[in-house]
Amino acid sequence: MEELFTPDELDRIEAAAHRVGRSPHDWVRDLVLKRLSGDSEQTHISHRRTMRPDFEDAIWPVTLHRRSGGVLQELHHAGCWVPKGGEATLTTAEARVQMATHDVRPCDACQPERFLTPYS
Repeated sequence: MEELFTPDELDRIEAAAHRVGRSPHDWVRDLVLKRLSGDSEQTHISHRRTMRPDFEDAIWPVTLHRRSGGVLQELHHAGCWVPKGGEATLTTAEARVQMATHDVRPCDACQPERFLTPYS
């Protein structure tokens, strides 16, 4: 890494990495990955958990299952094999809210919650 940066740049990288509790190598790696993923936010990388940018505009099918206790709403990701077409859909933001309030149940087959929760 030393060959890529000037001594002044290395000092700034080390200071920025230290502020967020990361090694300089990990800080630079995260910065590069963030840029490559098309994230246009400021280049400051922190150890906070972030969301997958490719799922922010996704559509989430919801299937309805009639049960004796009422209607069960099951949430799927778009590639799930369970939905048959014509289901109601949610935006990513709506899906997160519905999952948090337990208004929908995640599909056991595709486990959409793995896409709707933060990752590091």
